Amino acid sequence: MPLEVLLDRLCLSLAVAKPVGLATWAEREGKRFGPASAAELAGAACHAIAGAARGFEVDHGRLLATLEILKGEIERALAPMRHVPSAIIPALSAEGADALLAMLAERDSATCSHSRATGEWTRRVAEAMGFDAEASAFIELCAVLHDIGKIGTPDAVLFKPGPLTDDEWAVMREHAAAGSRILEQIPSLAHCAPIVRAHHERYDGAGYPDRRAGNDIPMEARIVAVADAFHAMISDRPYRRAIAPRAALAILAEGRGTQWDPDAVDAMLGLFKRAAKPASRYADQRVSTA
Repeated sequence: MPLEVLLDRLCLSLAVAKPVGLATWAEREGKRFGPASAAELAGAACHAIAGAARGFEVDHGRLLATLEILKGEIERALAPMRHVPSAIIPALSAEGADALLAMLAERDSATCSHSRATGEWTRRVAEAMGFDAEASAFIELCAVLHDIGKIGTPDAVLFKPGPLTDDEWAVMREHAAAGSRILEQIPSLAHCAPIVRAHHERYDGAGYPDRRAGNDIPMEARIVAVADAFHAMISDRPYRRAIAPRAALAILAEGRGTQWDPDAVDAMLGLFKRAAKPASRYADQRVSTA
């Protein structure tokens, strides 16, 4: 049987069995092995399927995303008995993020690369601000997933070679809320959804999608916003060329306390031995970081 057909049947079976069959299985396995073992068993089965797929011509991004959904449904079925132990959450989150990034890479490799780089910058900023290893890893995960909503952005907007119109910018800006909705459907990544939704909010309240301001914006999202903007500015985009890191740092400094959180900007500037100071020649430069 072709693997694509098997995958379709798996999805259909999951949809049909979800109300009764999956819950019954989870309850039986939970009583027999314990909820943690049942979740680990499901994870092992998904790993085995993914490994077997390597010899087939198959959309691996779709396969991995479907397997992540399957594990998520099993987690939900186990939830009434006991929450999935926190010890296995990081592994589930990492696998889910990898699956989503594989899908994003197929859609737009440049955005996927930007997401990974933003994650690295975010972790550095978080560590510079004094966050511990666990908190920094969580903020990095949110940063890696911050643009996942662009999976649904139309090609005419996402890949447009020139400047976007106002209407096109409105479409582009939908990615923050879209990314949040996607993550809300994956149990191991749902805790990232509020951060992804808020990563384009501005410190002065002029951002999107909810026009939150100051401390009302999650601190994690404020850190992601700085790292995202910095890497976006130093990278080529279809509608503009990259600018030098020193110029990007100057723009961050100029927007300290208005567009971006002051502490997060200070931490980013502090990562550079010779942090650029605000310069008048950059005062009128407007670089999109959507």
